[in-house]
Amino acid sequence: MTAADGLRLARKGYESAAAGWADGAELVYGPLADALLARAPELAGRVVLQAMLGKLVLLAARDPWHDDADYVTECWFQLCRYPLARRPRRVAANLAMDTRRAVWAGAIAPPVLDPALIDQRPAVVEPDATALIRAATRLGLIDRAAGACLIAVYCLGLRSHEAAERLSISPELVRWRNARSIRTLAPHAATLAAAA
Repeated sequence: MTAADGLRLARKGYESAAAGWADGAELVYGPLADALLARAPELAGRVVLQAMLGKLVLLAARDPWHDDADYVTECWFQLCRYPLARRPRRVAANLAMDTRRAVWAGAIAPPVLDPALIDQRPAVVEPDATALIRAATRLGLIDRAAGACLIAVYCLGLRSHEAAERLSISPELVRWRNARSIRTLAPHAATLAAAA
């Protein structure tokens, strides 16, 4: 990816990213990208990365196993190989999710995906999302198969088709189970936090 491609990437993604993130860092994409395109296209990649630093720090703060440097480094790699022609919408959000997915792909001791073992307490410290999902299965709010789908997508960072392959179900069923589970769990957030 050239610097000019990075700038085009920033210009395409700033509006949708600003709508999705509360910290507003993506608002710099549009005006700054236009100015850089005219004067210093070689800085475009750096501008995109710097605009995403707030989100990357938030991701790292929620991750007990990886630090800021892991997220910033991986975001740069993702930015350099981002398929802008194939994924032109929600660029900043996609970069953040791709970064998270790539960082977590190298995690030591990933959560178990076996539905029969999903509600057992782990022997090691886990991320909060996994503990909440396990608590939901222990409390009977969701079944083990739904818990496995949630862990695969939201904790391991697998895409729907990857999770479907590992769980031997269809990608549509993965998406449906996750949407249904999230709707089911939302009213029980306080109970889950206490149980986790």
